[in-house]
Amino acid sequence: MTTPPRKAPARPRAGLPQLAAFDVDGTLINRQGVLTERTASALRALAEAGVITALATGRPWPQAQSVVRQASGVSYAVCLNGAVVMDAVAGEQIADRAMTHMEAIEAAEIARKLVPDVRLGLDMADGRHVWEHDFAPVMPVDLLADISVDRVDDALSAVDGPVLTWLVHAPSVDTLAIIDELSPDMPLGTEIRPSGLDMAEIAAAGVSKSAGLEIICQRYGFDAADVLAFGDGLNDIDMLRWAGQAVAMFNAPDSVRDAADRVAPSNEDDGVAVVVEAMLAGEGGLPAGRGGAFAAAPPGGRSDG
Repeated sequence: MTTPPRKAPARPRAGLPQLAAFDVDGTLINRQGVLTERTASALRALAEAGVITALATGRPWPQAQSVVRQASGVSYAVCLNGAVVMDAVAGEQIADRAMTHMEAIEAAEIARKLVPDVRLGLDMADGRHVWEHDFAPVMPVDLLADISVDRVDDALSAVDGPVLTWLVHAPSVDTLAIIDELSPDMPLGTEIRPSGLDMAEIAAAGVSKSAGLEIICQRYGFDAADVLAFGDGLNDIDMLRWAGQAVAMFNAPDSVRDAADRVAPSNEDDGVAVVVEAMLAGEGGLPAGRGGAFAAAPPGGRSDG
Protein backbone atom coordinates (compact mmCIF):
# COMPACT_ATOMS: atom_id res chain seq x y z
CA MET A 1 0.00 0.00 0.00
CA THR A 2 1.41 3.40 -0.99
CA THR A 3 0.27 6.88 -0.04
CA PRO A 4 1.70 10.01 -1.67
CA PRO A 5 4.13 11.99 0.49
CA ARG A 6 2.90 15.17 2.08
CA LYS A 7 4.68 18.34 1.10
CA ALA A 8 7.86 18.69 3.13
CA PRO A 9 7.85 21.56 5.61
CA ALA A 10 10.10 24.54 5.02
CA ARG A 11 13.73 23.56 5.43
CA PRO A 12 14.76 23.82 9.10
CA ARG A 13 17.34 26.42 9.99
CA ALA A 14 21.02 25.55 9.82
CA GLY A 15 22.11 23.13 12.51
CA LEU A 16 18.85 21.17 12.59
CA PRO A 17 18.22 17.85 10.83
CA GLN A 18 15.59 17.34 8.16
CA LEU A 19 14.34 14.18 9.87
CA ALA A 20 14.60 13.17 13.54
CA ALA A 21 13.91 9.53 14.47
CA PHE A 22 13.25 8.28 17.99
CA ASP A 23 13.18 4.84 19.51
CA VAL A 24 10.32 4.54 22.02
CA ASP A 25 10.97 2.10 24.88
CA GLY A 26 14.06 3.11 26.84
CA THR A 27 14.45 6.31 24.83
CA LEU A 28 11.32 8.46 24.63
CA ILE A 29 9.43 6.86 27.51
CA ASN A 30 10.60 6.10 31.04
CA ARG A 31 10.55 2.84 32.98
CA GLN A 32 6.92 3.44 33.93
CA GLY A 33 5.99 3.63 30.24
CA VAL A 34 5.30 7.36 30.48
CA LEU A 35 6.13 9.99 27.88
CA THR A 36 6.75 13.02 30.08
CA GLU A 37 5.31 16.40 29.19
CA ARG A 38 8.83 17.82 28.86
CA THR A 39 9.78 15.22 26.24
CA ALA A 40 6.44 15.54 24.41
CA SER A 41 6.88 19.32 24.32
CA ALA A 42 10.40 18.95 22.93
CA LEU A 43 9.12 16.78 20.08
CA ARG A 44 6.36 19.26 19.31
CA ALA A 45 8.86 22.12 19.28
CA LEU A 46 11.12 20.20 16.91
CA ALA A 47 8.22 19.64 14.50
CA GLU A 48 7.23 23.31 14.75
CA ALA A 49 10.81 24.19 13.78
CA GLY A 50 10.30 22.35 10.47
CA VAL A 51 11.90 19.01 11.36
CA ILE A 52 9.99 15.91 10.27
CA THR A 53 9.74 13.59 13.27
CA ALA A 54 9.35 9.82 13.24
CA LEU A 55 9.16 6.99 15.73
CA ALA A 56 11.45 4.04 15.04
CA THR A 57 10.28 1.25 17.31
CA GLY A 58 9.99 -2.47 17.76
CA ARG A 59 6.34 -1.96 18.69
CA PRO A 60 3.55 -2.78 16.23
CA TRP A 61 1.55 0.19 14.99
CA PRO A 62 -1.41 -0.19 17.41
CA GLN A 63 0.96 0.06 20.38
CA ALA A 64 2.92 2.94 18.82
CA GLN A 65 -0.21 5.04 18.36
CA SER A 66 -0.45 5.98 22.04
CA VAL A 67 2.94 7.69 21.78
CA VAL A 68 1.93 9.40 18.53
CA ARG A 69 -1.18 10.80 20.24
CA GLN A 70 0.81 12.15 23.19
CA ALA A 71 3.60 13.64 21.07
CA SER A 72 1.53 15.59 18.57
CA GLY A 73 3.57 16.47 15.51
CA VAL A 74 5.00 12.99 14.88
CA SER A 75 4.64 12.42 11.13
CA TYR A 76 5.78 8.81 10.65
CA ALA A 77 6.29 5.57 12.53
CA VAL A 78 8.73 2.83 11.58
CA CYS A 79 7.23 -0.16 13.41
CA LEU A 80 8.27 -3.74 14.16
CA ASN A 81 11.91 -2.67 13.72
CA GLY A 82 11.33 -1.68 10.11
CA ALA A 83 8.88 -4.32 8.91
CA VAL A 84 6.13 -1.68 8.63
CA VAL A 85 6.28 2.05 7.85
CA MET A 86 3.24 4.15 8.73
CA ASP A 87 2.08 7.65 7.89
CA ALA A 88 1.27 8.54 11.49
CA VAL A 89 -0.90 11.53 10.56
CA ALA A 90 -3.13 9.68 8.11
CA GLY A 91 -2.90 6.38 9.99
CA GLU A 92 -2.07 4.67 6.70
CA GLN A 93 0.59 2.11 5.88
CA ILE A 94 3.26 3.28 3.46
CA ALA A 95 5.22 0.06 3.13
CA ASP A 96 5.80 -3.34 4.65
CA ARG A 97 8.24 -6.18 4.18
CA ALA A 98 7.05 -9.64 5.18
CA MET A 99 8.23 -13.22 5.17
CA THR A 100 6.33 -15.64 3.00
CA HIS A 101 4.06 -18.10 4.77
CA MET A 102 6.48 -20.95 4.07
CA GLU A 103 9.53 -18.99 5.25
CA ALA A 104 7.75 -18.27 8.51
CA ILE A 105 6.77 -21.90 9.06
CA GLU A 106 10.31 -23.08 8.31
CA ALA A 107 11.82 -20.50 10.67
CA ALA A 108 9.54 -21.67 13.49
CA GLU A 109 10.48 -25.30 12.89
CA ILE A 110 14.19 -24.43 13.11
CA ALA A 111 13.68 -22.48 16.34
CA ARG A 112 11.76 -25.39 17.88
CA LYS A 113 14.52 -27.79 16.92
CA LEU A 114 17.55 -25.79 18.05
CA VAL A 115 16.46 -23.74 21.08
CA PRO A 116 15.40 -25.55 24.28
CA ASP A 117 12.12 -24.41 25.86
CA VAL A 118 11.54 -21.84 23.11
CA ARG A 119 8.42 -19.64 23.16
CA LEU A 120 7.19 -17.92 20.01
CA GLY A 121 4.99 -15.01 19.04
CA LEU A 122 4.14 -13.65 15.61
CA ASP A 123 2.94 -10.48 13.97
CA MET A 124 0.81 -11.14 10.88
CA ALA A 125 0.72 -8.75 7.94
CA ASP A 126 -3.07 -8.48 8.38
CA GLY A 127 -2.53 -6.88 11.79
CA ARG A 128 -3.12 -9.88 14.04
CA HIS A 129 -0.69 -10.67 16.88
CA VAL A 130 -0.60 -14.29 18.04
CA TRP A 131 1.56 -15.42 20.96
CA GLU A 132 1.90 -18.51 23.07
CA HIS A 133 0.41 -18.55 26.59
CA ASP A 134 3.88 -18.68 28.18
CA PHE A 135 4.94 -15.57 26.27
CA ALA A 136 2.86 -13.15 28.35
CA PRO A 137 5.20 -12.86 31.38
CA VAL A 138 8.02 -11.40 29.24
CA MET A 139 5.86 -8.79 27.48
CA PRO A 140 4.78 -5.34 28.68
CA VAL A 141 1.05 -5.32 29.47
CA ASP A 142 0.25 -2.91 26.63
CA LEU A 143 1.93 -5.21 24.11
CA LEU A 144 -0.04 -8.38 24.88
CA ALA A 145 -1.38 -10.33 21.92
CA ASP A 146 -4.77 -10.34 20.24
CA ILE A 147 -4.78 -14.16 20.31
CA SER A 148 -3.06 -16.53 22.76
CA VAL A 149 -2.49 -20.20 21.86
CA ASP A 150 -0.53 -23.25 23.03
CA ARG A 151 1.70 -23.44 19.93
CA VAL A 152 1.70 -20.43 17.68
CA ASP A 153 3.28 -22.25 14.74
CA ASP A 154 0.35 -24.70 14.78
CA ALA A 155 -1.99 -21.73 14.52
CA LEU A 156 0.07 -20.34 11.65
CA SER A 157 -0.24 -23.63 9.78
CA ALA A 158 -4.03 -23.31 9.94
CA VAL A 159 -4.16 -19.85 8.35
CA ASP A 160 -2.75 -18.24 5.24
CA GLY A 161 -0.94 -14.98 4.69
CA PRO A 162 2.50 -13.44 5.14
CA VAL A 163 4.15 -12.90 8.51
CA LEU A 164 5.98 -9.71 9.44
CA THR A 165 8.00 -10.98 12.41
CA TRP A 166 8.52 -13.91 14.75
CA LEU A 167 9.44 -13.12 18.36
CA VAL A 168 11.67 -15.78 19.92
CA HIS A 169 12.25 -16.18 23.67
CA ALA A 170 13.66 -18.93 25.87
CA PRO A 171 13.82 -18.44 29.67
CA SER A 172 17.00 -20.48 29.98
CA VAL A 173 18.88 -19.05 26.97
CA ASP A 174 20.35 -15.55 26.53
CA THR A 175 18.97 -13.59 23.59
CA LEU A 176 22.36 -13.18 21.89
CA ALA A 177 22.98 -16.92 22.34
CA ILE A 178 19.66 -17.62 20.59
CA ILE A 179 20.73 -15.40 17.70
CA ASP A 180 24.13 -17.09 17.45
CA GLU A 181 22.50 -20.53 17.48
CA LEU A 182 19.83 -19.82 14.87
CA SER A 183 21.58 -17.41 12.47
CA PRO A 184 23.41 -20.05 10.38
CA ASP A 185 20.21 -22.04 9.84
CA MET A 186 17.69 -19.31 9.06
CA PRO A 187 15.70 -19.87 5.85
CA LEU A 188 16.93 -17.99 2.79
CA GLY A 189 15.24 -14.60 2.74
CA THR A 190 15.04 -14.25 6.53
CA GLU A 191 17.27 -12.89 9.30
CA ILE A 192 17.35 -13.04 13.09
CA ARG A 193 18.37 -10.07 15.26
CA PRO A 194 17.63 -8.45 18.65
CA SER A 195 14.04 -7.26 18.98
CA GLY A 196 14.52 -4.46 21.49
CA LEU A 197 12.91 -6.46 24.29
CA ASP A 198 14.63 -9.39 25.99
CA MET A 199 14.11 -11.65 23.00
CA ALA A 200 15.15 -12.24 19.42
CA GLU A 201 13.18 -11.44 16.29
CA ILE A 202 13.02 -13.18 12.91
CA ALA A 203 12.01 -11.05 9.93
CA ALA A 204 12.48 -10.79 6.18
CA ALA A 205 16.07 -10.17 5.14
CA GLY A 206 16.90 -6.47 4.97
CA VAL A 207 14.31 -5.35 7.51
CA SER A 208 15.77 -2.77 9.89
CA LYS A 209 14.97 0.59 11.39
CA SER A 210 17.41 2.27 9.02
CA ALA A 211 15.76 0.65 5.99
CA GLY A 212 12.38 1.93 7.18
CA LEU A 213 13.75 5.43 7.64
CA GLU A 214 15.25 5.31 4.16
CA ILE A 215 11.72 4.86 2.79
CA ILE A 216 10.69 8.08 4.51
CA CYS A 217 13.81 9.87 3.26
CA GLN A 218 13.08 8.82 -0.32
CA ARG A 219 9.69 10.52 -0.15
CA TYR A 220 11.37 13.88 0.44
CA GLY A 221 14.75 13.51 -1.24
CA PHE A 222 16.66 13.34 2.04
CA ASP A 223 19.65 11.10 2.69
CA ALA A 224 21.16 9.63 5.82
CA ALA A 225 23.27 12.74 6.43
CA ASP A 226 20.03 14.69 6.98
CA VAL A 227 18.85 12.39 9.79
CA LEU A 228 19.24 12.59 13.57
CA ALA A 229 18.51 9.33 15.44
CA PHE A 230 18.06 8.50 19.13
CA GLY A 231 18.15 4.99 20.61
CA ASP A 232 19.14 2.79 23.52
CA GLY A 233 18.87 -0.84 22.40
CA LEU A 234 20.71 -3.41 20.33
CA ASN A 235 17.99 -3.05 17.70
CA ASP A 236 18.96 0.62 17.35
CA ILE A 237 22.59 0.05 16.40
CA ASP A 238 22.00 -0.12 12.63
CA MET A 239 19.95 3.10 12.75
CA LEU A 240 22.57 4.92 14.83
CA ARG A 241 25.39 3.89 12.50
CA TRP A 242 23.35 4.89 9.44
CA ALA A 243 22.14 8.31 10.58
CA GLY A 244 24.17 11.45 9.97
CA GLN A 245 23.96 12.28 13.68
CA ALA A 246 23.36 9.60 16.31
CA VAL A 247 22.54 9.93 19.99
CA ALA A 248 22.55 7.01 22.42
CA MET A 249 20.87 7.22 25.79
CA PHE A 250 22.88 7.05 29.02
CA ASN A 251 20.98 3.87 29.89
CA ALA A 252 22.19 2.17 26.68
CA PRO A 253 24.77 -0.65 26.77
CA ASP A 254 28.31 0.12 25.63
CA SER A 255 27.80 -1.46 22.20
CA VAL A 256 24.98 1.00 21.51
CA ARG A 257 26.94 3.98 22.82
CA ASP A 258 29.85 3.02 20.58
CA ALA A 259 27.55 3.32 17.54
CA ALA A 260 26.61 6.92 18.41
CA ASP A 261 28.18 10.36 18.19
CA ARG A 262 26.80 11.51 21.53
CA VAL A 263 25.36 10.13 24.76
CA ALA A 264 22.30 11.88 26.16
CA PRO A 265 21.08 11.70 29.75
CA SER A 266 18.94 8.64 30.46
CA ASN A 267 15.29 8.20 29.58
CA GLU A 268 14.56 8.64 33.30
CA ASP A 269 16.09 12.13 33.09
CA ASP A 270 14.30 13.33 29.93
CA GLY A 271 17.47 12.79 27.91
CA VAL A 272 15.77 13.30 24.55
CA ALA A 273 14.32 16.60 25.72
CA VAL A 274 17.71 17.76 27.04
CA VAL A 275 19.31 17.23 23.63
CA VAL A 276 16.43 18.64 21.57
CA GLU A 277 16.15 21.73 23.76
CA ALA A 278 19.88 22.37 23.38
CA MET A 279 19.64 21.99 19.61
CA LEU A 280 16.71 24.38 19.35
CA ALA A 281 18.62 26.87 21.50
CA GLY A 282 21.47 26.73 19.00
CA GLU A 283 23.84 24.85 21.28
CA GLY A 284 24.37 21.81 19.05
CA GLY A 285 23.03 19.91 16.06
CA LEU A 286 23.71 18.74 12.53
CA PRO A 287 26.32 18.76 11.19
CA ALA A 288 28.45 20.74 13.64
CA GLY A 289 27.21 19.22 16.90
CA ARG A 290 30.06 16.76 17.45
CA GLY A 291 31.52 18.34 20.52
CA GLY A 292 29.67 20.22 23.17
CA ALA A 293 25.97 20.51 23.71
CA PHE A 294 25.13 16.91 24.44
CA ALA A 295 25.65 15.20 27.78
CA ALA A 296 28.69 13.07 27.00
CA ALA A 297 30.67 11.38 24.26
CA PRO A 298 31.07 7.60 24.09
CA PRO A 299 34.55 6.38 25.01
CA GLY A 300 36.52 5.87 21.83
CA GLY A 301 33.96 7.68 19.69
CA ARG A 302 31.60 6.37 17.08
CA SER A 303 32.28 3.06 15.36
CA ASP A 304 30.67 2.48 11.96
CA GLY A 305 32.12 -0.98 11.53
